[in-house]
Amino acid sequence: MIEVEDARKILDDEQSIQAFDDIVYQRVLGASKHISMIGDMIESIALIGEKNHSSVHSVVDKIKTLSQYFIETRGAASQAVSNAINIMIKNIDEVRNLDVEEASKLIIQKKNNYLIQSEKAIDKVVKYGVEAASSMKTIMVFDYSSTVNKWLQNLNNGNYTIVIPESRIINGGYPFIEACREAGHQIKFIPDAAIMYYLKECDGAFFGAETFYPDGTTFNTTGSDIVGLVCKEFNIPLYVLTPMIKVDIRAIYGYKKQLKINDLTEELASNWDSNVKSKIDFKCPELLSVEPKYITAIITEEGIIPANQLFNNSKKFHDSLKGE
Repeated sequence: MIEVEDARKILDDEQSIQAFDDIVYQRVLGASKHISMIGDMIESIALIGEKNHSSVHSVVDKIKTLSQYFIETRGAASQAVSNAINIMIKNIDEVRNLDVEEASKLIIQKKNNYLIQSEKAIDKVVKYGVEAASSMKTIMVFDYSSTVNKWLQNLNNGNYTIVIPESRIINGGYPFIEACREAGHQIKFIPDAAIMYYLKECDGAFFGAETFYPDGTTFNTTGSDIVGLVCKEFNIPLYVLTPMIKVDIRAIYGYKKQLKINDLTEELASNWDSNVKSKIDFKCPELLSVEPKYITAIITEEGIIPANQLFNNSKKFHDSLKGE
């Protein structure tokens, strides 16, 4: 297991260090955003190595160490991060025999090629999501996702009322506000405890995904399971907006995602007496699964697919990553 200090000291420029800390301390949210930031760090390592005439072996080793750190940490919550990193650095050892200038160019080119394809995939997700919401007026979105945020920006005419529950797990509601204001939507901001009361007034609900399984099981911030349960109870359509990069194919071989437990002492009790806090358990899961029976469809670049019919798309996508 790579320690945070060992990964952080690889970075030599302030912008990369700031981005590293923003991911580690959850100051910036969204798996897609994090992937882009990690890509920028990879580029920075390559460019600085080229500028300093470093050995290619040193550059490659630094990139692999940083990549492995994020696979072990951020990738534990989001398979998209692991999938994307593995694509960006695929066959990176092959550049070890090149000079540092050429190696740097190829490393950056591969990273950029992935990000271009990723952006095209997200654009399709947004397009299909806009169509799914075209007949709706009042929509609930739960917990920040950069894909959902882009979708909110592209909903037409500003004729929507967007209900945003604020999750105390990660404060993932507030980051939607700017996009909704710019798009001209009416905004209703509520505590997550009021999800059931206000969801009954909605025409639909949307959230993103950290990861999903080929059977349609979706993992997202704690509270997403409540949204799914209420939607099913009141027959409200629930859509998950996510590119296929977030599929975790390991589930078909028996893999089960382990709960990541966070200590929310400061989030929930920052002003409490320290003696009281020390005697109370504030631990809570970061992500929980939402079963496919609660989800109307998962909207990917492949289309609006019923949650329980994703297997073939997932297998095809996974095979494409391996070049099959």
